[in-house]
Amino acid sequence: MKITFTDNITRSLIEVLKPLLPKADEVRFGVAFVKYSGFSLIEDEIKKCLKTGGKAEFLFGLDFRTTEPKVLRILDAMSKSGLNVKLFCYSDPSTNDTPVYHPKIYLVREKDRSVISIGSSNLTAGGLKNNVEVNAIIEAKIKEELVSDVYGIYNRFKFQKGRFEPDLTYIEKYEEAYKIVQKKSVEALKEKNTKKRIEYLKELEKILPRPKPVETELFGWQKLVYERLPKGIFQTSEIYKYEEEFQGFYPENRYIKAKIRQILQQLRDLGLIRHISENRWERIK
Repeated sequence: MKITFTDNITRSLIEVLKPLLPKADEVRFGVAFVKYSGFSLIEDEIKKCLKTGGKAEFLFGLDFRTTEPKVLRILDAMSKSGLNVKLFCYSDPSTNDTPVYHPKIYLVREKDRSVISIGSSNLTAGGLKNNVEVNAIIEAKIKEELVSDVYGIYNRFKFQKGRFEPDLTYIEKYEEAYKIVQKKSVEALKEKNTKKRIEYLKELEKILPRPKPVETELFGWQKLVYERLPKGIFQTSEIYKYEEEFQGFYPENRYIKAKIRQILQQLRDLGLIRHISENRWERIK
């Protein structure tokens, strides 16, 4: 494993991402917001990745002030053209009780190697090259435990409450509200006409598809534990019997049982198992 840093002064995040993307097998970006100024810097590289059999997934936050609808349109068009790209959005937190979505995580995988960026950079020109930012760049084998933990965090972002898959109708309506706010400033969000547009978007979000966790979405620790769950109701102790096997995958982890309990909680939060009572669970899927 190798850990370095970018600050957009001595080294920029775009310098890290740009050469990785064309040959990547999989790209996953989860950021609070996106602007075309940033996406345009990697658009060609993303397309090269997709056209050579790679896949890409984007988790963007929406708030009518920052995430630009142009990027949503581009990704929707790419998906409709047959490229393996998925777009999920997180509802604007200012109009409901949804927690603020604020991560900046970039995951790029090529064969058995993963490059991860975690830090302060959103997917904007400022975040990728112009602003003073700090990002930790982790280069590691895909089988390393830290990579498993980061992908587990990403999965929890993807499947948490408020995530949905926008269609073109939603994007068009979002764009209408976005243009009003951009023209009249943030105060436009308080205007009756704008509120009606946002209320309509909220209704659309209720019926739009939501990502549902399936076994193929699991990675690392989550996949290891889930694959060994018995059907129906089971005890935590039944999973402890795999302690030695798990130790073989992650030999540096000295707290395998505690990790098993943590992963069971994660699988519960993903909706794959149900907590019945102390140390008792039920596999749902």
